Amino acid sequence: MKKLVFSALVVPLVSGIAIASEGKKDWKFHSELSYVKTSGNSKAETFAAKAEATKTVEKNRFTAKASGLYAKSDGSETASRWYILGRWDRTITDRMFWFLQGDLLNDKFAGFQYRTVWLGGVGYDILKTKKHYLKGLASIGYAYQKYEEGGSDNYPTASIDLNYVWQILDNLKFKEDFNYQTSLSDMELFYVNSDTSLQVKINTHFSLGVGLRIAYQNTPPAENIKKTDTTFLTSLIIDY
Repeated sequence: MKKLVFSALVVPLVSGIAIASEGKKDWKFHSELSYVKTSGNSKAETFAAKAEATKTVEKNRFTAKASGLYAKSDGSETASRWYILGRWDRTITDRMFWFLQGDLLNDKFAGFQYRTVWLGGVGYDILKTKKHYLKGLASIGYAYQKYEEGGSDNYPTASIDLNYVWQILDNLKFKEDFNYQTSLSDMELFYVNSDTSLQVKINTHFSLGVGLRIAYQNTPPAENIKKTDTTFLTSLIIDY
Protein backbone atom coordinates (compact mmCIF):
# COMPACT_ATOMS: atom_id res chain seq x y z
CA MET A 1 0.00 0.00 0.00
CA LYS A 2 2.88 2.39 0.81
CA LYS A 3 4.36 1.90 -2.66
CA LEU A 4 0.96 2.52 -4.25
CA VAL A 5 0.39 5.73 -2.33
CA PHE A 6 3.96 6.91 -2.97
CA SER A 7 3.55 6.27 -6.71
CA ALA A 8 0.24 8.10 -6.73
CA LEU A 9 2.01 11.12 -5.29
CA VAL A 10 5.19 11.02 -7.35
CA VAL A 11 3.80 10.26 -10.83
CA PRO A 12 1.59 13.39 -11.06
CA LEU A 13 4.42 15.48 -9.61
CA VAL A 14 6.94 14.19 -12.15
CA SER A 15 4.43 14.86 -14.92
CA GLY A 16 3.99 18.41 -13.61
CA ILE A 17 7.74 18.93 -13.58
CA ALA A 18 8.00 17.70 -17.16
CA ILE A 19 5.31 20.18 -18.25
CA ALA A 20 6.84 22.96 -16.19
CA SER A 21 10.29 22.38 -17.68
CA GLU A 22 9.02 23.84 -20.95
CA GLY A 23 8.40 27.19 -19.24
CA LYS A 24 10.75 30.15 -19.13
CA LYS A 25 11.42 30.35 -15.39
CA ASP A 26 13.72 28.03 -13.47
CA TRP A 27 12.85 26.00 -10.42
CA LYS A 28 13.54 27.61 -7.05
CA PHE A 29 14.92 25.35 -4.31
CA HIS A 30 14.97 25.81 -0.53
CA SER A 31 16.59 23.28 1.80
CA GLU A 32 17.34 23.09 5.53
CA LEU A 33 19.76 20.69 7.22
CA SER A 34 20.29 20.06 10.92
CA TYR A 35 22.47 17.50 12.72
CA VAL A 36 23.33 17.14 16.41
CA LYS A 37 25.50 14.43 18.00
CA THR A 38 26.46 14.03 21.65
CA SER A 39 28.77 11.47 23.27
CA GLY A 40 30.13 10.63 26.69
CA ASN A 41 27.66 9.95 29.49
CA SER A 42 24.83 10.16 26.96
CA LYS A 43 25.01 9.18 23.31
CA ALA A 44 22.44 10.79 21.06
CA GLU A 45 22.04 11.72 17.41
CA THR A 46 19.38 13.88 15.77
CA PHE A 47 19.08 14.51 12.03
CA ALA A 48 16.49 16.72 10.36
CA ALA A 49 16.09 17.85 6.76
CA LYS A 50 13.56 19.91 4.87
CA ALA A 51 13.35 20.69 1.16
CA GLU A 52 10.99 22.67 -1.07
CA ALA A 53 10.93 23.23 -4.84
CA THR A 54 8.62 25.65 -6.67
CA LYS A 55 8.14 26.68 -10.26
CA THR A 56 5.71 29.04 -11.98
CA VAL A 57 4.69 28.60 -15.61
CA GLU A 58 2.17 31.18 -16.83
CA LYS A 59 -0.92 30.60 -14.63
CA ASN A 60 0.39 27.37 -13.09
CA ARG A 61 2.53 26.97 -9.97
CA PHE A 62 4.04 23.61 -8.98
CA THR A 63 5.23 22.90 -5.44
CA ALA A 64 7.00 19.86 -3.99
CA LYS A 65 7.93 19.53 -0.31
CA ALA A 66 9.69 16.88 1.75
CA SER A 67 10.88 16.73 5.35
CA GLY A 68 12.38 14.16 7.69
CA LEU A 69 13.30 13.84 11.35
CA TYR A 70 15.29 10.95 12.81
CA ALA A 71 16.75 10.58 16.30
CA LYS A 72 18.58 7.95 18.36
CA SER A 73 19.46 7.98 22.05
CA ASP A 74 21.85 5.42 23.59
CA GLY A 75 21.36 3.20 20.53
CA SER A 76 17.54 3.27 20.59
CA GLU A 77 15.43 5.02 17.97
CA THR A 78 13.43 7.85 19.55
CA ALA A 79 12.00 9.70 16.52
CA SER A 80 11.22 8.81 12.93
CA ARG A 81 9.02 11.16 10.92
CA TRP A 82 8.93 11.46 7.12
CA TYR A 83 6.63 13.67 5.04
CA ILE A 84 6.15 14.49 1.33
CA LEU A 85 3.70 16.83 -0.41
CA GLY A 86 2.87 17.77 -3.99
CA ARG A 87 0.60 20.69 -5.01
CA TRP A 88 -0.58 22.29 -8.23
CA ASP A 89 -1.94 25.88 -8.14
CA ARG A 90 -3.87 27.53 -10.94
CA THR A 91 -4.23 31.32 -10.88
CA ILE A 92 -7.76 32.78 -11.06
CA THR A 93 -6.90 36.45 -10.41
CA ASP A 94 -3.75 38.32 -9.34
CA ARG A 95 -4.41 37.21 -5.74
CA MET A 96 -6.73 34.20 -5.95
CA PHE A 97 -5.98 30.64 -7.10
CA TRP A 98 -7.38 27.12 -6.82
CA PHE A 99 -5.25 24.08 -6.07
CA LEU A 100 -5.03 20.29 -5.88
CA GLN A 101 -2.79 18.69 -3.27
CA GLY A 102 -1.72 15.27 -2.01
CA ASP A 103 0.58 14.33 0.86
CA LEU A 104 1.95 11.30 2.71
CA LEU A 105 3.11 11.08 6.34
CA ASN A 106 4.98 8.28 8.12
CA ASP A 107 5.35 8.81 11.88
CA LYS A 108 5.36 5.61 13.92
CA PHE A 109 6.05 7.38 17.23
CA ALA A 110 2.85 9.39 16.72
CA GLY A 111 1.02 6.13 15.98
CA PHE A 112 0.84 6.24 12.18
CA GLN A 113 2.25 3.63 9.84
CA TYR A 114 1.16 6.17 7.24
CA ARG A 115 -1.42 8.90 6.70
CA THR A 116 -2.34 10.38 3.34
CA VAL A 117 -4.65 13.31 2.58
CA TRP A 118 -5.95 14.48 -0.81
CA LEU A 119 -7.39 17.99 -1.04
CA GLY A 120 -8.83 20.52 -3.46
CA GLY A 121 -9.59 24.14 -2.62
CA VAL A 122 -8.90 27.84 -3.08
CA GLY A 123 -6.15 30.16 -1.89
CA TYR A 124 -5.83 33.92 -1.58
CA ASP A 125 -2.89 36.31 -1.12
CA ILE A 126 -4.29 38.31 1.81
CA LEU A 127 -1.27 40.55 2.22
CA LYS A 128 1.39 41.20 -0.38
CA THR A 129 3.98 43.93 0.34
CA LYS A 130 7.78 44.16 0.32
CA LYS A 131 7.97 43.35 4.05
CA HIS A 132 4.85 41.26 4.67
CA TYR A 133 3.29 38.35 2.81
CA LEU A 134 0.26 36.42 4.09
CA LYS A 135 -1.43 33.62 2.16
CA GLY A 136 -4.55 31.70 3.19
CA LEU A 137 -5.84 28.38 1.84
CA ALA A 138 -9.10 26.53 2.47
CA SER A 139 -9.83 23.05 1.12
CA ILE A 140 -11.84 19.86 1.49
CA GLY A 141 -10.86 16.32 0.59
CA TYR A 142 -10.36 12.79 1.86
CA ALA A 143 -7.99 11.26 4.40
CA TYR A 144 -6.82 7.68 4.91
CA GLN A 145 -4.66 6.61 7.84
CA LYS A 146 -3.23 3.26 8.87
CA TYR A 147 -2.22 2.87 12.49
CA GLU A 148 1.05 1.44 13.79
CA GLU A 149 -0.76 -0.89 16.20
CA GLY A 150 -3.16 -2.13 13.52
CA GLY A 151 -6.41 -0.93 12.01
CA SER A 152 -7.16 2.00 9.74
CA ASP A 153 -9.62 4.82 9.19
CA ASN A 154 -10.81 7.02 6.34
CA TYR A 155 -13.01 10.09 6.34
CA PRO A 156 -13.85 13.36 4.54
CA THR A 157 -11.71 16.22 5.80
CA ALA A 158 -11.38 20.01 5.70
CA SER A 159 -8.19 22.03 6.01
CA ILE A 160 -7.16 25.65 6.62
CA ASP A 161 -3.61 26.93 6.04
CA LEU A 162 -1.94 30.27 6.75
CA ASN A 163 1.56 31.09 5.45
CA TYR A 164 3.18 34.30 6.70
CA VAL A 165 6.57 35.86 5.87
CA TRP A 166 7.92 39.03 7.51
CA GLN A 167 11.10 40.50 5.99
CA ILE A 168 12.26 42.26 9.16
CA LEU A 169 15.59 43.39 7.68
CA ASP A 170 17.38 42.76 4.41
CA ASN A 171 19.16 39.81 6.02
CA LEU A 172 16.56 38.79 8.64
CA LYS A 173 13.32 36.94 7.95
CA PHE A 174 10.49 35.54 10.10
CA LYS A 175 8.26 32.72 8.79
CA GLU A 176 5.16 30.99 10.13
CA ASP A 177 3.31 28.08 8.48
CA PHE A 178 0.07 27.09 10.25
CA ASN A 179 -2.28 24.23 9.39
CA TYR A 180 -5.57 23.10 10.94
CA GLN A 181 -7.19 19.93 9.63
CA THR A 182 -10.31 18.17 10.90
CA SER A 183 -12.55 15.23 10.08
CA LEU A 184 -15.95 16.29 8.75
CA SER A 185 -17.56 13.19 10.26
CA ASP A 186 -16.00 13.56 13.75
CA MET A 187 -15.01 17.07 14.81
CA GLU A 188 -13.04 15.68 17.78
CA LEU A 189 -10.56 14.23 15.29
CA PHE A 190 -8.38 17.17 14.30
CA TYR A 191 -4.72 18.13 13.83
CA VAL A 192 -2.86 21.41 14.32
CA ASN A 193 0.64 21.96 12.92
CA SER A 194 2.82 25.04 13.34
CA ASP A 195 6.27 25.66 11.86
CA THR A 196 7.89 28.90 13.10
CA SER A 197 11.37 30.02 12.07
CA LEU A 198 13.77 32.95 12.13
CA GLN A 199 16.38 33.08 9.36
CA VAL A 200 19.57 35.16 9.13
CA LYS A 201 21.10 35.47 5.67
CA ILE A 202 24.86 34.95 5.37
CA ASN A 203 25.21 35.46 1.61
CA THR A 204 23.22 34.94 -1.59
CA HIS A 205 22.69 31.21 -1.08
CA PHE A 206 23.30 30.45 2.61
CA SER A 207 21.43 31.33 5.80
CA LEU A 208 21.29 30.19 9.41
CA GLY A 209 17.94 29.50 11.01
CA VAL A 210 16.28 28.53 14.26
CA GLY A 211 12.89 26.89 14.15
CA LEU A 212 10.14 25.54 16.39
CA ARG A 213 7.80 22.86 15.05
CA ILE A 214 4.65 21.87 16.95
CA ALA A 215 2.45 18.95 15.88
CA TYR A 216 -0.79 18.42 17.83
CA GLN A 217 -3.35 15.64 17.38
CA ASN A 218 -6.49 15.87 19.48
CA THR A 219 -7.28 12.14 19.30
CA PRO A 220 -4.08 10.04 19.29
CA PRO A 221 -4.34 6.49 17.85
CA ALA A 222 -3.31 4.92 21.19
CA GLU A 223 -3.52 5.88 24.88
CA ASN A 224 0.26 5.84 25.38
CA ILE A 225 0.82 8.48 22.66
CA LYS A 226 1.05 12.12 23.71
CA LYS A 227 -1.03 14.71 21.89
CA THR A 228 1.79 17.18 21.24
CA ASP A 229 5.20 16.77 19.60
CA THR A 230 7.61 19.71 19.84
CA THR A 231 10.89 20.05 17.92
CA PHE A 232 13.42 22.89 18.21
CA LEU A 233 16.16 22.97 15.56
CA THR A 234 19.09 25.10 14.44
CA SER A 235 19.66 24.67 10.71
CA LEU A 236 21.84 25.54 7.76
CA ILE A 237 19.60 26.88 5.00
CA ILE A 238 20.44 26.78 1.29
CA ASP A 239 18.48 28.71 -1.39
CA TYR A 240 19.22 28.41 -5.08
